Amino acid sequence: MGGVYMSVNFLNENIGKEYLSLLESTSKSIYIMSPFISFSTANQLSTWLEETSDNIVCKIITRFNREEFIQGANSLKGIERLFEAGVELYALQHLHSKLYLFDNSSCIMGSANFTLSGFFKNHELGIILKEEPDFTKQCVDYFEDTLERIKQCGDFRITREVLDKEFKYVSRSTSGLGKMKKDTNPNEFNQHRWGAVLDKKENERQSDFQYKFKEHYDILENTSILYYNTTENVIGGRIKFEGNGDNRIANTDIYLERKKKNYQFMNRTFFHKRPSSIKEGETLFIAQVSRDKHGNGTPMIVGYAVAHAYQDGNMIQKNDPRYHKWNEDYPHYIEFSNGKFLKTPIVNGISLIEVGNELKHKLYPGTETKPDTPLPDILKRHHQKAHIQITQEATHYLKTRLDRLFEEQGYDTI
Repeated sequence: MGGVYMSVNFLNENIGKEYLSLLESTSKSIYIMSPFISFSTANQLSTWLEETSDNIVCKIITRFNREEFIQGANSLKGIERLFEAGVELYALQHLHSKLYLFDNSSCIMGSANFTLSGFFKNHELGIILKEEPDFTKQCVDYFEDTLERIKQCGDFRITREVLDKEFKYVSRSTSGLGKMKKDTNPNEFNQHRWGAVLDKKENERQSDFQYKFKEHYDILENTSILYYNTTENVIGGRIKFEGNGDNRIANTDIYLERKKKNYQFMNRTFFHKRPSSIKEGETLFIAQVSRDKHGNGTPMIVGYAVAHAYQDGNMIQKNDPRYHKWNEDYPHYIEFSNGKFLKTPIVNGISLIEVGNELKHKLYPGTETKPDTPLPDILKRHHQKAHIQITQEATHYLKTRLDRLFEEQGYDTI
């Protein structure tokens, strides 16, 4: 006697890969329920939503707990990124469920949060059902029922006003603050939460003044590898400029071919002064001071690599057979590895003018919290600089754009 078999698979790895695969085939809706969100996953989904030609409805239910923002378990910046992409976001206190629904036909459920660690690093368990509309409908009904109950509790949709208010408090709490010290007073733990309360018993239990909040605090992420994204402690990438405005590099040149012809240090980039601010492991974007396809003078970003911190001995000497006359002005250097660079002319890279027009005040840490900064000021902020730090959002933006160009035009590696 025949039976009905569902396409169910057990997942203990590659959860992120399966999520991305289902996302790429989505054309109508995606619903997510997750206590924690990271900026990386939020930015990826937001970019995908903004670039897809389909009119996709995206709704997310998450937690909105201040201490989780402060400690880095939940990314307020990631939630903001989703909001800016048009995602409907709702706050639910005491949320533990993790659920991902695609087009009312496929789903992932299990222990993985909507974070980079949850998808690719942590030990997680889950199941995936592909093209199983009957079972997925039950999950959709659960999601929509939860959402309706949230709405009945009050207005707990995350808005621009809610985000701005929380950024203000979190920024104040994180100014000069590292990770929470061990064995500190539980009263130092910020217990502010916002969102609908559906679990009355749990809420009453945690409202008891004798409740030891810190002992039961639920951070499922390894916060040692996460951080809160504020201007004070943002860890973004850095753009290194090669060339100068008085002698612009021809935009018909190909970066690595030119480098092989004119230099002998394929994995070095040189500086006038010691670049001691560059940190080990930073993402380093290489920009050629050249011209864009419209003839505008601007740095053209042609690839990225992993920077190695400046060492005291990183200075080329005149007796080095590879010493060039220009090293008189640029004797200091850092090395980099894992470099990927376009193998087409520089003009096909990404102009800094284009990036500034796209990201505006979000391009640099110094303007990130100043949305009224005039665009001309942003576009000339790099002038007379050998390198400049950019925000995490700009780093993700550039890597995403470059990776797409690599696929289209090809790339070489160092």
